[in-house]
Amino acid sequence: MTPTNEELEAKAKHFANTVFVIGAGAIMLAASLLQGFAVSRLGEHGGDIAFVIATIFILGFASKRASFALFAIERQCAKYGHVPREGSSVCSRCFQTIVDQPRTD
Repeated sequence: MTPTNEELEAKAKHFANTVFVIGAGAIMLAASLLQGFAVSRLGEHGGDIAFVIATIFILGFASKRASFALFAIERQCAKYGHVPREGSSVCSRCFQTIVDQPRTD
């Protein structure tokens, strides 16, 4: 059974959010593990520097959320089939050019 477009979009958003939360958690865990090392090497403000750098990485990671959702949509299109635009050979979901697809008119 092929899921509806709304279900596929919800799954793509969920995938992007899950990747972001897990990635941000991993970055903060790494910062907390490196905090002691940073304090010993850089002095009393070394721990703060570790978390500032982690925050910058998380902001960069957040800017890529749309890319994660598009990746999920491309995988869904490959699995369930593309949805061509009317009168076009481009998929309306992942914007890829569809070649050698039989028409379902």
